[in-house]
Amino acid sequence: MIKILQIFIVFFVCAFCSTTQAQTSKQQSNILQYIIENGDTIYLMHIDELKVIASPKFKNKREWKNYYRMIYNLPRVYPYAQIAKNKLAEMDIQFSKINNKRQRKEYIKVVEKEMTKQYKSAMKNLSMSQGKMLIKLINRETETTVYQIVREMKGGFSAFFWQGIATIFGANLKSKFDKNTDDAVLENLINIYEHGDYDALYRKVFGMGIDEHTKQMQKKRNKK
Repeated sequence: MIKILQIFIVFFVCAFCSTTQAQTSKQQSNILQYIIENGDTIYLMHIDELKVIASPKFKNKREWKNYYRMIYNLPRVYPYAQIAKNKLAEMDIQFSKINNKRQRKEYIKVVEKEMTKQYKSAMKNLSMSQGKMLIKLINRETETTVYQIVREMKGGFSAFFWQGIATIFGANLKSKFDKNTDDAVLENLINIYEHGDYDALYRKVFGMGIDEHTKQMQKKRNKK
């Protein structure tokens, strides 16, 4: 059963998600290159760079568990926050072209319907901790709170209503991302993620890459 907060996340994020997601693929050749020096054939092979990432020090086991959970959650949540940022920018452009309030509401409904259809299946599987992280990351990416976005797009009553629902489950739509204090550790993880070193950190903690671990976790869920 989908938790009420998860339902909120589905309809909020879907309203601001992009309709497209970039997918990249890499093809690697199995043919070894070689050079010849003084009559000797020397084969050349590329070895991926080994990155060593230091772990922060923790006061207790609880802090370590929170860090462990952050590492797991970030790659599963951060892309949605970036999508929300892009969609909000796109919607701002459209709003600048639409002066009629009724037409704006119709436009929002169309976007919400399309995004719900596209992302509902993925979003409904977010955990409570991932939902809370998403609220903060959206603030980081858009420089506005989820509460403010809902109030602007859906009205003050909707913002008040969903804030009440979120509070019941320990979340706060007015949460702000503070990279200097409360969210300093998460900010550091984001920097690692953006610099392309996150897989090395993930392997250090979980013993396998993100994709492999995701498949393993999915198999476990399917068996239950």
